[in-house]
Amino acid sequence: MRLPKRYAILAALISLFSPLALLLDPGASHAIGKVTVTPTPDALDIDRALEEVLEHIEAEAYDDAIALAGVILREDEESWEAYYYRGFAHARSEDWEDAIADYSAALDLRPGDGAIWRSRGELQLKNRNPRRSKRDYEQSLSVNPRSTRTYSSLVRLHERDREGKLRELYQSIVDATRAKAGGNSNRAISILDEAIAGFDRGSAPPELGYAYFTRADVWTGAENWDSALADLKAALELQPQMQDYYMARGYIYSQTERLDLAAPDFHRRMTLIERESIETSLTLDEPVIIEMDYAVVARLRFEGEAGQLVSISARDYLGTGVDPLLVLLDVDGKPLLGDDDGGGETDALIANYELPADGAYTVMVSHANAGFEGKIRMILR
Repeated sequence: MRLPKRYAILAALISLFSPLALLLDPGASHAIGKVTVTPTPDALDIDRALEEVLEHIEAEAYDDAIALAGVILREDEESWEAYYYRGFAHARSEDWEDAIADYSAALDLRPGDGAIWRSRGELQLKNRNPRRSKRDYEQSLSVNPRSTRTYSSLVRLHERDREGKLRELYQSIVDATRAKAGGNSNRAISILDEAIAGFDRGSAPPELGYAYFTRADVWTGAENWDSALADLKAALELQPQMQDYYMARGYIYSQTERLDLAAPDFHRRMTLIERESIETSLTLDEPVIIEMDYAVVARLRFEGEAGQLVSISARDYLGTGVDPLLVLLDVDGKPLLGDDDGGGETDALIANYELPADGAYTVMVSHANAGFEGKIRMILR
């Protein structure tokens, strides 16, 4: 699929600036350009205007970018891209307060974007607010605990610590992740073994959960399921609110055909991220289309009888890019079965399950990590 031009421009911008900053490390130089004439709202082509904002940024004409982003937002106040690009332009001009405000507005619209949380954390640090910076980095990891860039940011945040143990922990995670990405999983495990052993388990800080999770991720890639499950258990004991740890453990259970064990973990993941709820019904052989977005959880109810065989599928409808996640609850609301990719590709499927009792069952559907925006087609057979 051909990407919109603005994404190509954004990719070019990333190559112009520091890779670690990822458009988040404002420099000292900034050009003041003549503000261009902008189109009136009734004639505004939003996509083209966003491309022009990025073209202004590429040319270091930050005032022009800020002005045009403002026009876009008067036309479409829910354009997270306009807030994000305007925030970047403010940051390049070293206007930290306005940049932070724009990133905050973008996050209100796109709370599942760990990169924007990290971006705002970088600006909080430049604005001399390390506590808020730390909270933003932690929020970034709560969305995506695999983000090497966020761990690198935490290394810098803790570089002046007296003991330096957390800095060393985060650096070990960075080094291990890079080793894994380079195909050296054994080296990654060795690095994390040493980092974890450096803490007394009885007084381990919650942050050690990141190391256990990262090691579990390496074990998962090697299909060493037992070691991965042991590390995820340890990670959750230290950080029980980390939604993606439940997602990771449920994924292992679903991959190893233990859908009954996957169900409570996927259910917990859904309840932790839920920001918007959809309630509807499900009827045999009648498809239902769910508009999915980040942190949306849909509950579809149907009547069933003891001994009845049912199959429930949740599929990416028309290739919109969403990754369905599925849980079946019993008549008392307890998780029975859960699935992530059992339907092929990223689709979810619970097949030929014999219902244990008469009554009203609930199908919960949300998204996994491969994509959260799009349409999901649900059907009960």
